[in-house]
This record gives sequence, C-alpha cells and structure tokens, in this order.
Amino acid sequence: MSYMSVLQCRIADLSNWTETWNEWGKDFSLSTGATGARMSQTMLGGEQAGIVMISFDWDSIDTAMSGLTAMNNEERVVSAFKAAGVVPQGRSLMQIDQERGVPEGSYFSAIMMTGSPIPPGDQAKDMDRNYGILSNYSVTGMRLMQAVAAGEMTGSYLNVTYTNSLDQLMVGSKEVFSNPEMLAQMQKHNIQVHRRSISRML
Repeated sequence: MSYMSVLQCRIADLSNWTETWNEWGKDFSLSTGATGARMSQTMLGGEQAGIVMISFDWDSIDTAMSGLTAMNNEERVVSAFKAAGVVPQGRSLMQIDQERGVPEGSYFSAIMMTGSPIPPGDQAKDMDRNYGILSNYSVTGMRLMQAVAAGEMTGSYLNVTYTNSLDQLMVGSKEVFSNPEMLAQMQKHNIQVHRRSISRML
C-alpha cells in the first residue's frame, strides 16, 4: 500500500521558497524516505485559493512518520520556512488506492467525493475506463485516494487528474461524467461530488 502526505501552507515569499525547494529541499525530502515529492499551488478552489501544497509519496505510514519527523527536525528546513514566511495550515495523509499514468504535468484537478466503500475491482475498472478516455485529452496521470487522516475530510475520496491542458481536461471530464457506466457506478456507491480545485505545479 502506498500513501501521500500533503502539507498545506501559506507562503509570503513563494519565489524564495521555490528556489530553496529546487536547490536542496526536494532532494533532502527524498533522502528521508519519500519516494516522490511535488509542490503545487491551488489557483481556483474557493477558500483554498493561494494555498501551496508540498506532497510526498511513501511506501508505508511508518516511513511517512519517520520521514516527516526528520524534515521537521532539520534546522535548514526551519530556517528556510522562516526566511520565506512559510506558515503551515495543516497536514493530511491519503491512501493511494489506484493510479494510472504518472503524477506529472503543468496542472492538476482534484475532486473530493464521498460515498459507500468501493471494492478494489470496481475501482480498477473505473480507473481503466476513465483514464482510457482522459488520456486522449492531455491527461498524463490519475490517482484515486482515500483520506486516512485529514480532519473533517477523513474517509472521503480524492480523485486527482494531472494534465498539461485544463481546457482539454474539461472536455474529457464531460465525457467521463456522461458515460453510462460511470453514472451507474456513482449511483451504486452513492458517490457525491463536493468540490473541485485546480492547481498549478511549481
């Protein structure tokens, strides 16, 4: 099982922190046990607009805990946060249930949903169908995740779609949500869409 932790921040001097991230921050995070590291900013998403998200992939929750502790205890990180005016807003842990393609691209769309538990077989079928459609619309990857520790979001699902063209993604998204099999699955598992945010990769 794989996981993704997400640190949500407000950053006063984003260019300062981005420079630090590119110079040594990302490499340092990978040295603590993370298998992947990304940084993004929510541009459209209600009260979440402007939030910077620093995300890390992990092979286990134990590894995530030790890695995040190492980051928190690193004096260079503490100093860099102060210099850039980084103010953490919260941290969440997501379980990666399904993944297709790669979590790369210029942008991503994140849809938060709730519903009854979805069997892995149904999840896989849905992802195969949806990625098969969206890969024709500049989509580079998709992740279906469930919130393990995320405050009031705990237990909800997050569908993240990475793309190089948001316009193309929206065209493909309409096709996905009008697909009869998709509509039947949403009804079967009482899937309710609560919100969508759109972010740029940094």
